[in-house]
Amino acid sequence: MTRHVALVTYGEPTSPSFVDQLAYSWRILLGLTRKVAAIPRPLLPVIALSRAKGRRQLWREHGYASPLEPITELQARRLGDVLTAAEPDAPWRVHVAYEYRHPLLGDLLESIPRDEPVWVVPMYAAESAFTHALTREAAQVRTEGVYVLGALSAEVLADVSAAHVLEQTGSEWRGKDVALVLAAHGTVLQPPKPIDTGLEATETLRKAIQDRLAPHFGTVVNGWLNHTRGGRWTEPPIEEALARVQGAGYSRVVYYPYGFLADNAESELEGRVALAALAGVQTRHLPCLNDGTRLLDLLAQQVRRCSATCGGAAAGETPLQSSSAGCYSLCLPIASRRLPCATCAVPRRLPEATRVGP
Repeated sequence: MTRHVALVTYGEPTSPSFVDQLAYSWRILLGLTRKVAAIPRPLLPVIALSRAKGRRQLWREHGYASPLEPITELQARRLGDVLTAAEPDAPWRVHVAYEYRHPLLGDLLESIPRDEPVWVVPMYAAESAFTHALTREAAQVRTEGVYVLGALSAEVLADVSAAHVLEQTGSEWRGKDVALVLAAHGTVLQPPKPIDTGLEATETLRKAIQDRLAPHFGTVVNGWLNHTRGGRWTEPPIEEALARVQGAGYSRVVYYPYGFLADNAESELEGRVALAALAGVQTRHLPCLNDGTRLLDLLAQQVRRCSATCGGAAAGETPLQSSSAGCYSLCLPIASRRLPCATCAVPRRLPEATRVGP
């Protein structure tokens, strides 16, 4: 029996095509923004048109094309290689699906034979209503044999992220005269509707990364990639964080968008624009984890452990009834209530050889 894995991201368009950007903006408004803000339906086309126009203009101005789609496809191929190497006799097949572009996750799940299980991997750094919850909702088109994995534990992801930063910088871009600026997508602090914005999970990840990298830089600060509407956003915004670093006298800055597992317009273009405002400062813009070996090894471990835990359920047997195992709500397919999960949190620490510290 073939075992399927689906990597899921938002799926922003590759090009600044107005039609593509409009379709993407429209789907996000319907599937995400209206969950937070009560936007009158007649205003949706106006907002979608404005967003699409703005994105097209910004991307064209900077000659930008999003790498998210090719990176996700490469992640899928490499994850398939890792799974096959670990279990040569196991028939794994890894797919790519998106929340807001074709192929949509729901369409992919409906295309897979019902007797073949699917492990869905939301490619997001932190759990929130805007990430894993969206994936779980989209996965409800299929009521059996679908298992949506949770976010990697902050401790594990921080280990991997810190190792990545040190590997990307080298000794010449570390030291007391170098500032490290961490960046993640911001959020409204008081949303109109009660919702898990992911702020707590992101802050936990940020602190874990900061603790590991503080000994290697003169300072480590956090900045938020904020929007401008909807109320008060997380502070400080990335522009202010960079200005503070410059004001403190740092002439070299390393910028790492830790809040994303793959590069996209926010991690790349918005960071590029913010860094360009730092006159007289040398900057190094680091890539996200992307198709790095450490990340894919962790995802493969997560998938394999959940597959072993849920294997009986996938074969039609009774799933394990233990809150210490599984992905969501006792590992029952399509459950929406998050419980403590050993599978999603292991390995809690990397082996000593790859651990990062002072």
